[in-house]
Amino acid sequence: MRYHLLSILLGLATAVAVSTPLNVQAQSKIYQFVGGKESVNFDAEALDVLKSLGLTLASVENTAVPAPGYTYAFDVIPTSANSSVQSSTFTFNYDDATKEFIPISGTVDLTGSLFFNVDRTKLALPPQLELGDLSAQPAVDLDVIDKANTGLPIFTLEVLAPPNVDLENRTVTLNFNALASQEFSDFLVAAGASQPIAGLKLGEIQGDRNIALVPEPGTVLAILMAASSALALGKRHRIM
Repeated sequence: MRYHLLSILLGLATAVAVSTPLNVQAQSKIYQFVGGKESVNFDAEALDVLKSLGLTLASVENTAVPAPGYTYAFDVIPTSANSSVQSSTFTFNYDDATKEFIPISGTVDLTGSLFFNVDRTKLALPPQLELGDLSAQPAVDLDVIDKANTGLPIFTLEVLAPPNVDLENRTVTLNFNALASQEFSDFLVAAGASQPIAGLKLGEIQGDRNIALVPEPGTVLAILMAASSALALGKRHRIM
């Protein structure tokens, strides 16, 4: 009998845990990016402009398979429960009825790098410039920061369409233009570039994200209370 009661209580806790996703479309919920990739196409004319200033794209460290129609892709660093490990932590609020997508907090971090050969007759920079370990804080702004080298925003993202959220498959698709940031332009001008490039369209980006529902505090509490009660009941029966 005690095992039967314990099974019922544990089953209740499990039911609370798994039933929440079934109702996510009924109201606004909080979700988190837990993985994905960033696919990129560079604009040929923009690459010519960079080359004229002294930067020639040499190679791209692909860390993911590009989406159809794209040339390069960077992997999104998955979410980690270990706070000491670099990972993506971005969360957002989404209402499936109104299609309202509201960034809340956190970062989106990517692996991979871009490598440019430097014409040192035009730019006072090392022979090769690496831009990589890209990171963004979408709830703050749409700047993409190079954490591998300069520490500067390199791209500013221009939204092309509302996020396409698929709750059934737990995915989000994002589409942007990548524009040269003011900070990157200033960096090149300071190194000797003959003209600023702020706002120059460098390419197009498609972000494919995997998402997970962030449990509400009340749901987590219910699960813990049910599990705690089950354990306490089991201990009492063992004593008896």
